[in-house]
Amino acid sequence: SPPDTNRALRPDPFDRRWDEWLAAGLVAGSAARPETPKVDVARVAQALGALPAPGAGLEAGFTLDYKVVDGRFLENAWLAEWPNPITKLTWDSAAMLSPATASRLGLAAGDVATIAVGGRRVDAPVVIVPGHADDAVTLPLGYGQASPGAVGKGGVQFDAYALRTSQAPWYAAGAEVKPAGRRVDLAVTQGHFTTEGRAIALETDVAKLHEDRERLEHHRGSQATILQPVDYSKQDYRWGMAIDLSRCIGCGACTVACQAENNIPVVGKADVLRSREMHWLRVDRYYSGTPEDPTSISQPLACVHCEAAPCEYVCPVNATVHSDEGLNEMVYNRCVGTRYCSNNCPYKVRRFNWFDYTGHLATAPTLQLLMNPDVTVRSRGVMEKCTYCTQRIERARITARTGGRKIGGDEVVTACQQACPANAIVFGNLNDRSSAVAKKHADERVYELLHELGTRPRTAYLVKLRNPNPELA
Repeated sequence: SPPDTNRALRPDPFDRRWDEWLAAGLVAGSAARPETPKVDVARVAQALGALPAPGAGLEAGFTLDYKVVDGRFLENAWLAEWPNPITKLTWDSAAMLSPATASRLGLAAGDVATIAVGGRRVDAPVVIVPGHADDAVTLPLGYGQASPGAVGKGGVQFDAYALRTSQAPWYAAGAEVKPAGRRVDLAVTQGHFTTEGRAIALETDVAKLHEDRERLEHHRGSQATILQPVDYSKQDYRWGMAIDLSRCIGCGACTVACQAENNIPVVGKADVLRSREMHWLRVDRYYSGTPEDPTSISQPLACVHCEAAPCEYVCPVNATVHSDEGLNEMVYNRCVGTRYCSNNCPYKVRRFNWFDYTGHLATAPTLQLLMNPDVTVRSRGVMEKCTYCTQRIERARITARTGGRKIGGDEVVTACQQACPANAIVFGNLNDRSSAVAKKHADERVYELLHELGTRPRTAYLVKLRNPNPELA
């Protein structure tokens, strides 16, 4: 037969099917047959009974650290001062124990313990972690390096690698933990982990959400106040934020992103011990239930930009004021450092520059190149706080004016929102009903923190929902 001259012009059948699979997202007919497994409880019990009895001592667990991983980020000062998501520990490294195990061993938070595994030993301070497994000790890797730099030698650290072997790289049995007879000061940014029954970080079960609707009504809406807030509903822009506690995983990425964006200084362990950390955004962690089997909830908290702000009417020089769009602003050149605003802030989210970290205390001129040029550099004696990334708002405003349009309801993305891996933080224009933040503020789970004070915060929270399996109760 004559050659098919049009064959090269026809698409390959496999290429066509491949494109169809990509478009559909699956290969038709490739699904495995459904299985209906059945648990053989008797065999599970038999297997558990065959396990060898635990030996003497504790089980040592070696873990990559949240901050330095295996030690590669030990010289990153932002990470050194970033509070550990579980323990809220900065600068230092510590061994983690459960409350029951620590009590049995006669150890308290800050006590130094001698930990021995297979003839090798290290001294490490101890932190108590609710919910930690009993008869086990968790040892973070990456600290206590032999030749650390200026950042790496800034805290109390120990080298957990000294206890680790290739035969037991992650878990080692027979660890012996004894008090060393001394204590150290640990730089912890949060020392109290319960809300004491107050409506701070709210949570409920999915099944109880409708039952709690009446309770939530008491934590949102208008509230009497000694001030007469301006009505910003007629403005083009009314900036606000919503934080979904169901999404927040407590990682603290927002804290570091805020620090990088807003030229926030690292103050070092000594000033963290004096409660002088400068982070504009913190992530609080609260426990409920028993120390042996608690539940936890994380709550990011920065300036909530109250429309009836308690900080404003105590400032003697009018340094903290509202913008035309309702942003709670700080005029740094007016601030004389009375700190009255911090005393009167019920959320405790304002920070005071005790030292000139950007001037004579800056370690090298080249480090000043790290500063974000869009953000004011503050000097000693100035009160500062979250600005809702006003520099990003202004950048969007310039872009919108150039294009002859208004700023989109979701166009401005704050640094904390950008860094959040769980999309727990939403920011935008509350006066744009179609914006994501306006929809969040209208959600049935929304509530205002410390609503009873009548501060009318622009940042709203969404109640954390739990959906426990009743069979696991």
